[in-house]
Amino acid sequence: MIYVNEPFWSVDTMFYTEMKMENVAKFVYHFISNKDLGAMNAGSAVPSMTTDILNAMLVSVPDAKTLSFFESTTAPIYAQIRGNTVENKKLAEFRDTLLPKLISGEIGMPGIEY
Repeated sequence: MIYVNEPFWSVDTMFYTEMKMENVAKFVYHFISNKDLGAMNAGSAVPSMTTDILNAMLVSVPDAKTLSFFESTTAPIYAQIRGNTVENKKLAEFRDTLLPKLISGEIGMPGIEY
């Protein structure tokens, strides 16, 4: 399970949904994430999920006020996660650029004898 709130490319073996209600996406994501999806497996050799299984799930959706509160509470957390993901990607790129140069001796670090 992943939560995506931006354009993405889907594959033919992936389910995704677009929410019809305001402020319900994160709630539904957390609801589904807490289900034992492995126990709902419909495949034998390859794990599989069907739309019939997903559509049969009963979800008690809170009222609009509660959903709005949940959204306002979780939105900053999701923004921080997104920011951390972007920063981690940049740091990994810096590491991948600098590490080979440090190892080869092309660049050095001040105060360290080579």
